[in-house]
Amino acid sequence: MISYYIKRWFAFGWRSFKQTAMPSCLFSSIFLAIAIALFVSLHLLNADLVIYPFVAGFFLVAPLLIIGFQRVGHKLKTGKTPTLKDFFVNDGERNPGIWFAVFILSFCYFIWITDALVIYGLYFGLEPIPATEQIFTDPVYRGKLFDYLFYSALMGLVTAIIGFLLGVFSIPLMVHEQTQFVEAVHISLKTVMKHKMLMAVWASLLVIITTFTLVLALPFLIVVFPVLGFASYAVYDDLIVHPVSSKS
Repeated sequence: MISYYIKRWFAFGWRSFKQTAMPSCLFSSIFLAIAIALFVSLHLLNADLVIYPFVAGFFLVAPLLIIGFQRVGHKLKTGKTPTLKDFFVNDGERNPGIWFAVFILSFCYFIWITDALVIYGLYFGLEPIPATEQIFTDPVYRGKLFDYLFYSALMGLVTAIIGFLLGVFSIPLMVHEQTQFVEAVHISLKTVMKHKMLMAVWASLLVIITTFTLVLALPFLIVVFPVLGFASYAVYDDLIVHPVSSKS
């Protein structure tokens, strides 16, 4: 059951990307440009290790960034022809709950970045530490690096779980169904709990694929981001619009 839905969602994501390749690439290129600018800036400041919390924090705000793909995925699913404008705005959206969700997830992102920088300061001080060979070969630096990554990830995990539970279904519900914030969050939590294993696998795949892309294959973000964005709409469609009858 789990593998069936995972393949189904990725298939929809890839198919939707091929149908909207040009506008999808144009839209995702905005986020690629922001990522490149951030990575280059931190590298020039010799703050390579600070890139880590920004990459990890991406998962907190991702539900907000893929709203455009949610809109376009909905149009494709209903047989309509989307345009580049649909990635940016939908004249029918008047739900103030979306802005509250923006505030909540952005606040979680701020907390995660702040905590990670505090932990960085505890182990490395205020001076920027470039990612040189010494970091990995020197036993002292290597130990500090491990502790920094471990404790930052531990604290970020809690924040990321909260963000995922809140945003995975509530945002598309507010976008497509104009559901109020509290009700949308309630439905999102209930749906995730109903399909715990399926959603755990899906969230893990999102983390693995996005981390690999951001760290090792950044230019491919222009393709990976749309595919995952469209696939996320398929998740919403299968579990909310046309819910499966059995638990996964």
